[in-house]
Amino acid sequence: MKISEIKEYLVSIKPYITFSCYTFLVSAILGYIFAQNNPNEITKFLEEIKSLFPIDEESTPFQIFLFIFENNVSKIFLLLPLGIFAGIFPLLFIFTNGLVFGIFAQVSSSLISWKFFVLGIAPHGIIEIPVLIIATAISLKIGKVAVWKIFKKDKKFLSEFSKAIKFYIFVLLPLLFIAALIEAYITPIFISLSL
Repeated sequence: MKISEIKEYLVSIKPYITFSCYTFLVSAILGYIFAQNNPNEITKFLEEIKSLFPIDEESTPFQIFLFIFENNVSKIFLLLPLGIFAGIFPLLFIFTNGLVFGIFAQVSSSLISWKFFVLGIAPHGIIEIPVLIIATAISLKIGKVAVWKIFKKDKKFLSEFSKAIKFYIFVLLPLLFIAALIEAYITPIFISLSL
């Protein structure tokens, strides 16, 4: 995929990127406030989240990398076609991710420090969070085009979907690979610097 094609595609989904950014930000703030006001509920929530991850202190960086990469790749890949349901699933996806981000921000900063949270998120988050936002934007646009096809008999859906898959393979997939490598091998080093 050429650089010019990537830029052109990003411009075409710019309104959806903006909307996804605001949704993520608002949900992160709500997550932070909720965690601040409901510490007991958050403790239970974090325990449930932890139980879903098959990695522990004995896991190797490579095992952690594989889990993170496979998890993110499958979530993003499934997100794209789910946009056809009027954009409901991508909205839930970005809202939930923002909520969890806000919760972890509050818990990490209050129990340890803001430095711990920032250094634990920044190395891989600087790639991963934009990927989540862009993937949501793509799915939202797919949803809009799908709705248009129903009501206006527009024939652009397959074309739009193929562009989305192409962008996923050539742009989002490599970025998720890099983000997973950073999270498994580099983020732990940054975290150790914050303790």
